[in-house]
Amino acid sequence: MKITKLSFAAIVAVTMVSVASAEVTSELSGNAKLYYETIDIDGAEAGLFEQKAATTGQALISIGSKGKLSDAMGYGVEYTAIDTLGLENNLVSGIRVANANSDALDTVHYASKAFVTYQMGKTTAKIGRQHLNTPLAFTEKWNIAPNSFDAAVLINSNIENVTLIGAYVGRGNGNFGSVVAPGGDFSTYVADGAYAAGALVKPMKDLGINAWYYNVQKVADAMWLDANYNVAGVKLGAIYAQMMPKASGADDTTGFALKAGSKVGPVSLFAAYSSIGEDGSIPIANTATGFKKTKLPTAGIYNDGVIVAHPGSDTFKIKAAIPVGPVKLTGQYTSTTNDINKAKDADEFDIILATKVAGLNVKAIYMNRTFDTSAESGKLGNSDHQNVRVIVSHKF
Repeated sequence: MKITKLSFAAIVAVTMVSVASAEVTSELSGNAKLYYETIDIDGAEAGLFEQKAATTGQALISIGSKGKLSDAMGYGVEYTAIDTLGLENNLVSGIRVANANSDALDTVHYASKAFVTYQMGKTTAKIGRQHLNTPLAFTEKWNIAPNSFDAAVLINSNIENVTLIGAYVGRGNGNFGSVVAPGGDFSTYVADGAYAAGALVKPMKDLGINAWYYNVQKVADAMWLDANYNVAGVKLGAIYAQMMPKASGADDTTGFALKAGSKVGPVSLFAAYSSIGEDGSIPIANTATGFKKTKLPTAGIYNDGVIVAHPGSDTFKIKAAIPVGPVKLTGQYTSTTNDINKAKDADEFDIILATKVAGLNVKAIYMNRTFDTSAESGKLGNSDHQNVRVIVSHKF
């Protein structure tokens, strides 16, 4: 029986039996979330806060348990359900994650985590369904639900100030745009699975160097190098990345980025620049979701992997954040030019407010995007997009 078809009751029952038989303490946790987004596109009929095709919304609840089965072995499980709550009847007309059956509005439910861990000395193995956070294969958390991986990960710290990581990813439920595939269904990762190896090195207190190599089978090899250094209260960083497609005649994509961040009183300031070579074939972005998001520091909310990580893109970003009473207020601006694909020329300005209301985490985001509308770009008549996104969540 596939684990994605297990009912919530079955998942909880299996978890409780495991915990009871091991006679250890477990930790139960959960997350409830309501997600709403509306958009106004220049020249289109749909406007902000109207029940049109561009306004979407959905609700999620995830419940999980993690614990220890012995001194060396642990486990984690999580079950996720996503539902419209009937919002499509009066507030929205689109959803964030569809069901895989004939009725896309049906409740989506699946096991989002199911893993075991084993520790032997300074080596830890984590095997099963899990979240990952590596530069070119990672879990995206911006939408209603994050994507997961069926993977085996080894982490070793025998060498002082060095962490070595090896991983194999066999399956995933990542999907371009919605992050999670319809129904939360899992399938073979990209074409035939992927291998990754990483070395996280801290040669001195304020310096960190990370190196990653990937073999996404039948698709591409990839390399990511980054270094971060703190000096006089300023956090500096540099990144170099290369995507090497295996398709005949496809050119490598190379890119680099620089970043700097600091605090001036209560204000956090950040600036970054990235440049992607014009000869490349594929973006420097998340292989788990068809290159939707990117770890490049110049990414905006929508000007992400689809814009700043594409071959030919040059991007700069500035960002400032300040607490205003109980609200954290953030403003950021990104600007991308692309000499080989003018459709990727885009500016984005975001205002982000995050606070707590009656014990709930509330995040409200306003996004304004402007595109090149020349004949060369192919975006005639669609120069401006305005988006408003509201996420209300509670972790327990």
